Amino acid sequence: MSRSDSILSKLPGYFSGELSGEDRATVDAWRAESPDNEREFSQLQKTWDSYPLLQEMEQYNAFEALRKVNDRIREKENRQWTVSFQRIAAILLFPLLAYSGFLIFKNNSLKELPKAEIVWQTLSTPPGVKSRFFLPDSSEVWLNSSSSVTYPVVFSGSTRMIKVTGEAFLDVRENEDQPFVVDLGKINVKVLGTQFDVVNFENEQQTDVILVSGSISLVQGTGREEKIMASLRPGDMAVFGTQNNTLEIKSVKTEKYTAWTEGKLIFREDPMDEVVRKLNRWFNVNIEVADPGIYEYIYTATFRDESIDLILELLTISAPIRYQVIQREKKGDVFSAKRIILRKRK
Repeated sequence: MSRSDSILSKLPGYFSGELSGEDRATVDAWRAESPDNEREFSQLQKTWDSYPLLQEMEQYNAFEALRKVNDRIREKENRQWTVSFQRIAAILLFPLLAYSGFLIFKNNSLKELPKAEIVWQTLSTPPGVKSRFFLPDSSEVWLNSSSSVTYPVVFSGSTRMIKVTGEAFLDVRENEDQPFVVDLGKINVKVLGTQFDVVNFENEQQTDVILVSGSISLVQGTGREEKIMASLRPGDMAVFGTQNNTLEIKSVKTEKYTAWTEGKLIFREDPMDEVVRKLNRWFNVNIEVADPGIYEYIYTATFRDESIDLILELLTISAPIRYQVIQREKKGDVFSAKRIILRKRK
């Protein structure tokens, strides 16, 4: 066994804390020999830290999985620090700009407007960025990636109306005299005060509403033409088919659908089409399934802050699939979404 292989064979015990003092000293000495050794150690440490994901997906042979994943993503590490920096900067900067713009507008412009005029504004999140902010009535909104919410600068009249495109989690301040209404296109969510999640992407053929606490009604139309379609209880999920106006209500564990507000992406025995749909939203990619048999696979995993490259590698270990990445195309000043093609591994 070469010295390099001997060092690598000790790393699982080093990372798990089970390695003896003498062997730990050997690894530490190897790390100190050169920057390249320390860099390789750090990369393997990052991959090892992802091993609980493999355990959750019922995998085996930790060190072989570690080496397999690390070898394939090592060449991508140098590029990812730039992307990570941009995402961190956007996450920090977006809420600050949004709130600052609101204060400037409120202090300088609102006083000059007629009281009867309603001023609307829209807050949007770019791909890969999430935001949290407060509406004029102190209701709290978490806005997921590639989503937007449109609302009045001041809630007036008999209802508090907002419009959501994409995904948002809302913690609505109770006000019996002024019900809160979320416009989702073909249906509306009407509440007094509650916590719930809505998923309403324009390029998808369904709208989801997940109730965490309180009570809500799904309605069509407004005023005298308002028609109540269903009332939800905590733990209910409503799936509305936007093409044929169908409505299905089922009981779910709400954490799976709201964990994104904590930076977690959760799959619990989800079919492949749902996995693809969530990954496309989460990372702004375009995953194509080339072999229909892949749709028969189901996944259980919890991801937190992992890159799409690492998630794909873990998925290929958990199932007989392989993937191909098609580089982005530049159209004018805009780059297309990254294409990823999934095929069965032969």
